[in-house]
Amino acid sequence: MPVSTDGDRLRRLCAAALVVQLGAACAQRSAPDASATAAPSAAPLTVDAATPAVGAPAVGAGPPAVGTVVDEIAPVYPKTDGAPDPLAAQLCEALHALPARRKAACCSGGAGFHAAAECTRALSFAVRAQAVTLSPGEVGRCVEAMARSIDGCDWVTPLAAPVPAACEGIVRGALGDGARCRSSLECADGLRCDGAGPTDAGVCRAPAAAGPCGLAVDALAAVTRQTRYAEAHPECRGHCAGRACAPDVPLGGRCEGHAACGRGRRCVDGRCSDAPLPPAGAACLGGLCAPGARCVEGRCAASRAEGEACARDAECRAACVRPDGRAAGAGGVCGKRCAAAP
Repeated sequence: MPVSTDGDRLRRLCAAALVVQLGAACAQRSAPDASATAAPSAAPLTVDAATPAVGAPAVGAGPPAVGTVVDEIAPVYPKTDGAPDPLAAQLCEALHALPARRKAACCSGGAGFHAAAECTRALSFAVRAQAVTLSPGEVGRCVEAMARSIDGCDWVTPLAAPVPAACEGIVRGALGDGARCRSSLECADGLRCDGAGPTDAGVCRAPAAAGPCGLAVDALAAVTRQTRYAEAHPECRGHCAGRACAPDVPLGGRCEGHAACGRGRRCVDGRCSDAPLPPAGAACLGGLCAPGARCVEGRCAASRAEGEACARDAECRAACVRPDGRAAGAGGVCGKRCAAAP
């Protein structure tokens, strides 16, 4: 995924998680008893009874018949009864509940709201609908990586704990071109779920050469924290620029941002480059460094340990703070930050 869109994409994913959670609550209150207890495999994607189930070819269902009751805020992953899928529950526990509990312990507070339950519900539905698959080995490695990454308290900030690389790309789609879908994660690699959103289903399609992009939020990607899902499920053949698909700038071509150069490339000194990201100790490449290092005053540096001197947050794993808790400048030390700086 292009580097310059990471912040925007993360904000949209977080917004989707909230929309899905609210939609699920509303659906639970408004849906009739029969639909509330329907099995996952039988849940329709639209109000049209003839609409195929997930995985069936798309048939272009028309508008609902006159008099049909439509719940406009029903979540795309409907509420169902039954025990959750064990692997889905294990993954969602590691992504949401575990960091919430550890942050609460570090900050002497309650765990507060987290999306583990919504993640488990939606992911269990997708697994049982045979739209996605999970590998026990990959889920186990993600759980271990998450536990290691949040050991101690020097990772704590007001934001969610970062997702380890071992947790990315492990929700694998099983649906082919033309299949009805609820998330791009349900589509095979190279396809995206065109038209899907927190309350709408779509169709698995190849990336578009032109047309609108970046307008929808993927509900399942949001709750499973798959922040890099667009690498395997791109909307555009090139890149998304100004909410429209555009061709990538070729290597060496003039650019104004990383996104214009395409996946795996960066805009360095106004030119598209595929040079590898530099490690700690080397000069930054367009303000970027390899994973595990950060660009500080033009050079890549490893994050400083808790208690080491610092002047800015970028030097630390979490934050640069003063002993009295105020935002740091000169004289700060690396450590946790439980609440937003004043």
